[in-house]
Amino acid sequence: MAKKAEIGKCVHCLRDGVELTSDHMFPKAWYPDATPETLERWTFPSCFDCNQQYSKIEGDLLNRVALALDTKHEASQGLADAALRAMDPKAGRDEKDAAARAARGRKMLGEMFKGEEIPQGQIMTGLGERWGRPKAEQLAIQIPRAGLDAMTEKMVRGLAYREDNRFIESPYKIDTYVDGAGAEIAREMIQRAGKEYKREPGLEIIRAVPDDDVESAIYEITFWQQFKTYAIVQQQSGRYDSPQGYRVLGRAERVETGDLWCHQGKEHREWLPAKLIGERQPNNDYCRKVISA
Repeated sequence: MAKKAEIGKCVHCLRDGVELTSDHMFPKAWYPDATPETLERWTFPSCFDCNQQYSKIEGDLLNRVALALDTKHEASQGLADAALRAMDPKAGRDEKDAAARAARGRKMLGEMFKGEEIPQGQIMTGLGERWGRPKAEQLAIQIPRAGLDAMTEKMVRGLAYREDNRFIESPYKIDTYVDGAGAEIAREMIQRAGKEYKREPGLEIIRAVPDDDVESAIYEITFWQQFKTYAIVQQQSGRYDSPQGYRVLGRAERVETGDLWCHQGKEHREWLPAKLIGERQPNNDYCRKVISA
């Protein structure tokens, strides 16, 4: 007999009463070859739509990041090979898959920078040139900030659920940062009072929770022991909440007709009808009218 679907609340979009799937906190494809077979792969409940949306983000992000990782590092062994296979038409299961891999490879090559084109001020900490090549021979791949933000938020929501059985929802919000400018305060607090959570060798998380508000937290997330992102979960002022009858969209959710948008910040501007449908803009927040069952 088929197993009865579990009904409950999605960790990502916070919709309740939906059919749930099991979402891997650290994506299955992101575990390096050196991962012990006995390591528990952390999972949490997600609706089908959010699971599928994150799957697309995870695949695209891994194909890009893996090309900048150290192929000799134990924490990232096998990932670059997997990324290259994803762009190799010869590895296709059939003609359709081969064409998709070829198109993916053309897209990736078309978005690369070479030599003097590489914007030096935008190189991620930990993912710079590691092969000692002359500047003219160096290549750089674009890594979408929106994808990094989405994955950081996923780790934060997943850990809060696993450790505290808690959903991060209004009036709390997650602000994400890449390593570098803007992460100094988070880094300082993490070093003073952080607790480690690890899925070695691919993922390491340190979380610091203030004594006066256990629902707030600061996170440092290290991927493959080579680069970091940060997140701060904190309570926002009333003006930050979405309008009555609306819910704030998760980072993986696509913008639809009828959604509202507002620029991120401690003090929001007026919520306005969204005009750019599809991929969300990284500096905006979005909300959607709640439809009662």
